[in-house]
Amino acid sequence: MVKELRMPQGSGMTLPVQWNLRLYPATSIALLHDVLVEDGIDSAPVLEATGLSLEQAQSPETRISRQHVLHACKAVTGMNVIANFAFRCGLRTRLTYFGMYGFALMSAPDLRTMLQFSVEQQGLAASLVRVWAQRRGGEIAIGVDPLSNLEIDARLYRFLIELHFGVLQRAWCDLTGANFNPLRLYVTFPACDSMREVAVSLAAEVLFSQQSNLFVFDASWLDTRPQFGNLIAHESVREACARLAVQLKEQSGLAGRIGKSMVTNFGRAPTIGDMAAALGMSEREVRRKLSAEGTSYREICDDVRSQVAMKYLRDTALPVESIAAAIGFDDAANFRRAFRRWTGKAPVEYRVSVAPPDAGS
Repeated sequence: MVKELRMPQGSGMTLPVQWNLRLYPATSIALLHDVLVEDGIDSAPVLEATGLSLEQAQSPETRISRQHVLHACKAVTGMNVIANFAFRCGLRTRLTYFGMYGFALMSAPDLRTMLQFSVEQQGLAASLVRVWAQRRGGEIAIGVDPLSNLEIDARLYRFLIELHFGVLQRAWCDLTGANFNPLRLYVTFPACDSMREVAVSLAAEVLFSQQSNLFVFDASWLDTRPQFGNLIAHESVREACARLAVQLKEQSGLAGRIGKSMVTNFGRAPTIGDMAAALGMSEREVRRKLSAEGTSYREICDDVRSQVAMKYLRDTALPVESIAAAIGFDDAANFRRAFRRWTGKAPVEYRVSVAPPDAGS
């Protein structure tokens, strides 16, 4: 049975997410434009939401952030698209769209190596979800967990799950060169028409209102030889990805290092003096470097705590008092005031805003 969601730790892309780092090609936005145009829908709202021209979205020189992708997907959810739009966009997403990361996946010598690498280095893709994998007897479950952001409401949450189920289906079909299909799909939201269409398309059972979003398939698929597998090529591209990961870490700066350190304590923030000592720096040096990066220690604390709090409120049924204590507040009233300052909403209001409707499309 599906286990309760846990806070993401360790591999790949973890909280906090630095939304505004422009590191990724604009292929995802160009893809949304293409599918809208094919459906006879004006793509202007998507481009306007990102601040990109069509020429920029289609240029290999353009670099975008996760915030751009978030705004583009959010714009689509406000448009009159057909029910399976997100899933179809996922099916159109080829591994080559992910650059070196995609080529490393394609060239993996076996699918176990591919799956492990995809989780470990997922931060190299401008994804709005975190993916994890787990073996459960004779099955593999790939979990899909949307990131925490105030703009990700229930509708966009569902869009991201359906989009990524399409991405997973296309990737496994391309890697195996076979007629791949999952056994079952689990989603956290109630029954809806769009997800039923996804299940029919994949000839898979779908279970609604579950604890996690899961893409489950027979573990025997891991014994399939990838049609593009090449150990020498994979090792070469893997090294390139490792260098890209280092560059990503460097561009995230001291703020990224501090945020990641806070996440290991589930959002509990040490004093700036304690953090400086842990980093082998003086408090003054920490303040100066963060100022040069355009942020402050308090802003990082607020960003980490808000993302962790939103995740707890969205993905668990924990009472507000327990969440307050979990992220280091000694008083729930202080947490409520802080959360309103971060998001403009009370914790209960936010929880209601991201809760899926009881039923419907």
